[in-house]
Amino acid sequence: MPQDQPLHDLVDALSDRSINDEQITELNRRLETDPDCRRGYLNLMRIEAELGALHQPLASLSFDDGTALVDQARRPPAPKSAFSHTNRSTRFLQMMGALAASVAITAVCSSWITYEGVKGKGPLASLLTDPHSDSSAPTTVARVAATRNCRWSGDSSELGFGADVTGGQLLELETGFAELTFAGGARVVLEGPAAFRIADADTIQLYSGRIAAAIPTETVGFSVRTPRLVIAESGAQYGVVAGLHGADEVHVFEGAVEAKAVDGQGHVMGVVNLASLEAARFRTTNHRFARLAADDEGFVRSLETRTGPGEGLLAFDNFAYPTGPVAWQNGGFGWVGPWADLEASPSEMSGAAPSNGVVRGSITAGDLVALGNRFVQSGNANRVRRVLSTSLGGVFDAAGLVENIDGLRLIGRNSSTVYISFLQRVSKTDDVYYGFELHRGDGNFNRVLCIGNGADGNGYGVSTSFKIGAEKHFESLGDENEAVNFFVVRIDFGQDDHDTATVYRNPISLQDESSCVATAKLQGMFAFDRVSLGNFEGSKLHEVDEVRIGTDFRAVTARNVASWSDSEDGGLADAGPNYWPLPLLSLR
Repeated sequence: MPQDQPLHDLVDALSDRSINDEQITELNRRLETDPDCRRGYLNLMRIEAELGALHQPLASLSFDDGTALVDQARRPPAPKSAFSHTNRSTRFLQMMGALAASVAITAVCSSWITYEGVKGKGPLASLLTDPHSDSSAPTTVARVAATRNCRWSGDSSELGFGADVTGGQLLELETGFAELTFAGGARVVLEGPAAFRIADADTIQLYSGRIAAAIPTETVGFSVRTPRLVIAESGAQYGVVAGLHGADEVHVFEGAVEAKAVDGQGHVMGVVNLASLEAARFRTTNHRFARLAADDEGFVRSLETRTGPGEGLLAFDNFAYPTGPVAWQNGGFGWVGPWADLEASPSEMSGAAPSNGVVRGSITAGDLVALGNRFVQSGNANRVRRVLSTSLGGVFDAAGLVENIDGLRLIGRNSSTVYISFLQRVSKTDDVYYGFELHRGDGNFNRVLCIGNGADGNGYGVSTSFKIGAEKHFESLGDENEAVNFFVVRIDFGQDDHDTATVYRNPISLQDESSCVATAKLQGMFAFDRVSLGNFEGSKLHEVDEVRIGTDFRAVTARNVASWSDSEDGGLADAGPNYWPLPLLSLR
């Protein structure tokens, strides 16, 4: 047997009872002669002790060498030690006896580590408690924002919807799902069975189980850690699997992630960089990462169950459709029918790839995290539209927003206010026309508002085809760029169709409209009944995501629920029985 066989291999073989005579001899020799080997063995045993301290046995999921998940609870219980083999040769038993002498100290140390750690003393105590916390005044670092079929055990048995999570808490989720939100904006969904600890407001330690995390760009320093991996990235969405037998995985849904493999002392053993839809598995047996495709459908990323309007949000579409043409797709709510092609480039008409289509992945900007897919326009003669539900007794009518104008039922009743928000990106600036449009019927002459570039040759800004008297029909939105921009449009419908549109481009707050500075204001006749997306001429790509229409600012910024800053102590304020976390857009 090679003398440089990793210690992890020997310990894994010992643990799963596959160790052979040569490996026993080699492990015995190292434990007797090599202090570093003994320390390494203690570190490995410490990991087992941590799991043991979490009220083992746990029905935890882990990855074996294959891709299928194995339910550890269904496996035959492992023996207490590798010394229970009765069919070994006499020579093997003698070697095992020798090994027992050298391992006994380690076993005792491991037991002591576990016992002292649970009591709050010893080396493990630093892993099981927050050294910076004051036990007399626990600090709330997260809140249970949503649950689904949860069953907790141990000290976490009282944890439920809306419960505060204090720093240093050890938690066991036996079954179900739990969504946690953090003061800094991070959001995670845990899938049972899972054992984890919220060390502080910036750290979650996953001992076993699965987790999906959405980490805003502004949430700097937040990390998800397993006994073997550290992922500390902002502006990314990813899933992590912590296996009990040394097989941890990272799956990237959005953004870029750097995952570090660490040993028991926190030393970095390997690094892998992953982009969207990439994944990697790390095994301690060979200290290597194996790359694979991300299983973005294998993780529950949100517990949102709302499928209709409410809390001020009246219409919504996040393009969570299959990739391909957007025409005839009919998701979200608040609409009267599916998306329809009004104009499509000749290439699409000939059967080529759709120029009005849906592609995988979402776009994010500023303080926002989006899930789902996104809409993309290419080519040079493209427009799609979707009609809003303005029928008698419908959601917009019930909200008091609909009036009859020129035989049309339009959103625009006098003295009412409506908010629209969306994400927009273009791949090339100053490349003729593109825009997010509001229409009263189809056709350019019915375009009441356009946010984009090139309408009537005006450049980048907000424009209208409906103006009153000498009022302007265009206002600049500043410098155009190729970044994702988040727009919130407020329309105040005045008397005699004297309406005012206020546009916030990347507002500084998603909660307090009064603290935001308007990028542009325009007056005209803005009553509308449909949303259109256009892209003409040039060679750019026009992307749109997360369309929302509602009656207040926070409804369309996904902040229509209680937030962390709403409470005096900086914790999440009581959301009450109507609290519902929006899954697709949240503060970051």
